[in-house]
Amino acid sequence: MTEQNTFKEMICVIMPTFRRPDGLQIALESLLAQNPCDLPVEIIIADNDPDGSARDYIQSVSAGSAVPIHYLHVPQPGVSNARNAALNAAQSRYIAWLDDDQEATKDWLANYLAASRAHKASLVFSPTVARIPGQSKYQDYLERFFERKGPGIDSGVIKEFYGCGNSFMDRSRCVMPELPFDPRANETGGEDDLLFSHIESHGGTFAWTQNAVAYEDIRPHRATPGYIKTRSFAFGQAPSEIAQEAGNWPGVAFWMAAGGFQALANAPMVLLTKLTGRPSYIHYLNRMWQGLGKIFWFDGLKPKLYGQTAATKDVF
Repeated sequence: MTEQNTFKEMICVIMPTFRRPDGLQIALESLLAQNPCDLPVEIIIADNDPDGSARDYIQSVSAGSAVPIHYLHVPQPGVSNARNAALNAAQSRYIAWLDDDQEATKDWLANYLAASRAHKASLVFSPTVARIPGQSKYQDYLERFFERKGPGIDSGVIKEFYGCGNSFMDRSRCVMPELPFDPRANETGGEDDLLFSHIESHGGTFAWTQNAVAYEDIRPHRATPGYIKTRSFAFGQAPSEIAQEAGNWPGVAFWMAAGGFQALANAPMVLLTKLTGRPSYIHYLNRMWQGLGKIFWFDGLKPKLYGQTAATKDVF
């Protein structure tokens, strides 16, 4: 593990942002409203827009903030680029990750810090509650798709890991690669899966707390069957890709076989629920496309959701 005295005993909240002014404001205000911790806190905003569109807003807020807010322009689009630059700039032992479409509850940081200390974990995760505007017949299933419910315990050590947004890292308990977030994932995502798998393979541990809740605002274009297909396919690719990165070819074969079974088992239900207009269509669609992702995990087949591709679109 990295020596604890390498870092300052403080918390740095890192928030990458990309052309989401409304989400950025909600997220940042939730950080500035946090109840006190027993450690100093600072915030780094990594603006991944080539035009630096968040600069003026961040500078105006930071001028009157009791919590230090640092603006970091990372002009080369890519989620890995933004996270690597911010992590490199941070000097703190503890890193809290919040996305620019999320809102932290008032004891978010304090509860994360308490769980990290209690379980001596490399990373701690907590629930994410999805907020989807409007209503559709798929509403309940869409909320389940985007939410993070966790392992069903209040607090404790867990074996699995979750995504980077709404998580808490103790860098003194993490062995990092030279570039923590793989730049090859700039457009496809999955950079957090690769990093957390690396940390786990080098002795890192994970924990869960039910008390550090965050909300996530789901944009309307994401709350659709089309986006579910793409997101599920990309998510399904992760276990096969992680096994391949580790040189575990029997593991790759296992996940591809599991994906084939998963796709075949759910395909009839996708067709049936689609034809009958059942809301559970979203559930079976998710399962089937995850299975297909496990089979077709190769680089050329990865959906491009972020980075340079996102920079050419109007919605993200």
